[in-house]
Amino acid sequence: MRGDSKRQPHSASSVTAQPGEDHPPTQATFHASAYPPGWRVVTAVAFAASRMSLPAILLTILFSHVPVMALSVVRWFGLFFVLPAVAAAGLARAFAARMTVGDEVTVVRAGLRVDVPPAAIVRIAAWSLPLPAPGFTMVLGSERRFRLGVATPDPAPVLRALAARGVADAAVVLDHPTVAYARARAAHGRWRWWHLAARFPLFALGPTALLFNVHQHIAYGGLFGQYYIFGLGPYLLTFAVYWATATIYLVLYAAVWRGLAEPICLLAAAVAPSLAARVRRAAELAIRVLYYGGVPALLALRFAPW
Repeated sequence: MRGDSKRQPHSASSVTAQPGEDHPPTQATFHASAYPPGWRVVTAVAFAASRMSLPAILLTILFSHVPVMALSVVRWFGLFFVLPAVAAAGLARAFAARMTVGDEVTVVRAGLRVDVPPAAIVRIAAWSLPLPAPGFTMVLGSERRFRLGVATPDPAPVLRALAARGVADAAVVLDHPTVAYARARAAHGRWRWWHLAARFPLFALGPTALLFNVHQHIAYGGLFGQYYIFGLGPYLLTFAVYWATATIYLVLYAAVWRGLAEPICLLAAAVAPSLAARVRRAAELAIRVLYYGGVPALLALRFAPW
C-alpha cells in the first residue's frame, strides 16, 4: 500500500562520466530486481496473495455468523498477509541487481553478471501486469528473450537510457500502460517505514483509546478497573491487543480503497497514458480523504445514539 505524507522520491539511478569530459554522460546505473521467469511468477503470486488476502479477511469478519475474536484477526493477518508479503520482499531482495546501460547493457546480481550489446536487443517487451513490480524483458535476436526480467518501481529512466543507446522500441514502450502507470505512481515518491508507522499504528491510537475505554467501563466498571483488579501486566496486554487489532482493521480498511484505486489508475494508463499522472493524483487524494475522514465517521456512527 502507498503512503500519503511527504514521501521522498526514489532515486533509482546514477550517471557517470569520465573526468574532464564535456559531452553528456555515457553510462547510467540503475537499481532493480532481475528475476528468472520462474522466480518472477513465484514472487508475483506471493505479492498478489498478500494483497488480496486483506479484503478477503475483512469480508470474512463482516459476514461471519459468529463474532470474530481479536486474536483470530491477528492470526489471520499474520498468516495470510504478513507471511506472503515477507516472502515476496525477501525474494525481491534476493534477486536485487545493478543494471548499467553504456557501451554494453550489464546486469550484475549476486553470483551473476550478464553483458549484452545494445545492438543485440531487438525490442523491449513491457510486462502486461506490474507484478511483482513494473518491469520488462529484453528480446534478443531470433526472438530469444533475455533470461532475466528487469523489475523496478519506475522503468522509465531505464528505458530512456536504452533508447539513447539505440535500442529498438525502448522509447515507444514508455507509453505502455504499465510503464505509464508506474511512472505516475513513482512520481508520488517511495514508501518509507515511518510513513507506514504514522498511517497505521500511530493513527490507530485514536480508535484504540476510544474502544479500550469503552471495553474497560463495560467489563470492569472504569478506565482503570482491570488494572486495580488484576494488575498492570494484564491491563497493558489488553491495551496491546486492542491496539494491534485496531491497527489491522485500519490496514484492512485502507486496502479496500487501495484495491479500488489501483485498477482505476492502471485502466487510465491503458486508455490515455497522458492522463495517468492526473488520475493518480486524484486517486491518492480520494484515498486520503476516505481514510482519514472515513475512520472517525465510522466510529461516530458506531457510537451514535440512534
